[in-house]
Amino acid sequence: MLRDIIIIGSGITGLSTALSLSHHLSSAVPDLRITIFERHFIPSTSGGAIGLSPVALRYLDHLGVMDELAHLGPEAGADVDGIEVFSARTGKSLGQVDFAGKNGVGIHSDKGPLECQKTYKGARLPRINLTLAMISAVEKRPNIKIVYGKKLSHVSSLDDEDKVEIHFDDGSRATGDLLLGCDGVHSATRRNFIDPGHEAEYSGFTLVQSTIPTASLQTSPHFRATSLNFSKSGTMLMTFCDKFHQEMFVSVMLECREDAVGDYVVVSNEERKRIIRESLAREVRMRYGDSAIPCIRETVSRPDIDWMMYPIFQVPLGGRWYTDKAILLGDAAHAMLPRDESAAYAIDDAIVLSRVLAEYIAYPLTKAFEVYESMRRDEVTHAFKESRKLWKRRNKDAGAFESWVRERLVPLQLRQTEASRQAAFKADASRIEIPSPITRLGTGMGSGQSSGRSSPASLRPFSKAGSSASSGSEMMPIGLMDMSGLAMR
Repeated sequence: MLRDIIIIGSGITGLSTALSLSHHLSSAVPDLRITIFERHFIPSTSGGAIGLSPVALRYLDHLGVMDELAHLGPEAGADVDGIEVFSARTGKSLGQVDFAGKNGVGIHSDKGPLECQKTYKGARLPRINLTLAMISAVEKRPNIKIVYGKKLSHVSSLDDEDKVEIHFDDGSRATGDLLLGCDGVHSATRRNFIDPGHEAEYSGFTLVQSTIPTASLQTSPHFRATSLNFSKSGTMLMTFCDKFHQEMFVSVMLECREDAVGDYVVVSNEERKRIIRESLAREVRMRYGDSAIPCIRETVSRPDIDWMMYPIFQVPLGGRWYTDKAILLGDAAHAMLPRDESAAYAIDDAIVLSRVLAEYIAYPLTKAFEVYESMRRDEVTHAFKESRKLWKRRNKDAGAFESWVRERLVPLQLRQTEASRQAAFKADASRIEIPSPITRLGTGMGSGQSSGRSSPASLRPFSKAGSSASSGSEMMPIGLMDMSGLAMR
């Protein structure tokens, strides 16, 4: 019986997993205890402004986080009806990624009676604010606690007790019935226990970003809440990240040499880091300094903006996700280049695994893990590959003619992918059907085979490999929706 569950990492994945496990398992396990161990001594403040799609907001509401966000007032983030898309070259609008739906009130789930459902739009807020709201939700669950300052050293199995023992670098230990590795792209749980040797690799891309007081701008922003600005040298995200639009977050994706990234990450010399940041500022100016949009020109030319560098790492496909008593979730299992549903993918993991564990509570953990992997692996693999294609295509320097062609195609692509995008925004992991143990085990499908029932593709209709929606989603110009997210746990 699952009683003591240990989670490594208190980022979005770890907090989501704790909340979801508490929600779905508490009735079956009255004495359930969930402990989150975090290596930092305080909640991490790294990262920029995270974008939340209608799917992510639906999930956060399911986990009780939306009420906590409401308590933050203006710091709960900017409301986003849609992502406006512009040509940085001409200043013209190329279209919009809509979050408001046909009636302008938001998007509902594709599960259950329509009249009983809430609708959700989008939001953009500082990552730390979302983390604090999630921690507030966790603190209201009596069977969850967070322990800070615990850096994982190694893990061992206690086979005689059917438990797993976690060792920390301060010499302390913890024992549990289940270990969940939610410790990000450089996961110690993966490297030290579940899949040794499966290291994260640098993607070749780096985020360069900063936050600017809106009042300091001499020119007016050209967008209502969030914008993507296409140029011949890539894409720039400009977005407000608070309710009253007092702060503007700017992020640019650049191809960057691995040795330069290594210098920035490893070097402790502040003068060297300052030189690297100045080089980044020159690069951004070179790419966007001639934009037809005044706000972009002003932003990239300002000498007082401190551009920060966030290299993006990914976990190569094909790695092992679980052992007999431990499993990886979120970036620890499948970190990829940012895409439109980055936050929602992590929360998908949390909700689906929690529901599978509840359904298979009387069975060995490996049976639940097999079902979970069969529901998630194909979708994650497809998303990984498509993210890579998208960013290779969108962030390669283009000549004048190729840039013109790209811009002419964007409105067409937005129209072609609108239906599949809206279907994806209706995804709801809290309501998809979980294969029943009787059906699955009774047909001998205990090793990851499809049972013929609901599959993970139903979570992301546009991601279904080989579907007509797939080819459209490959060109979806919305990969920066959560570009501040994956590499910055």
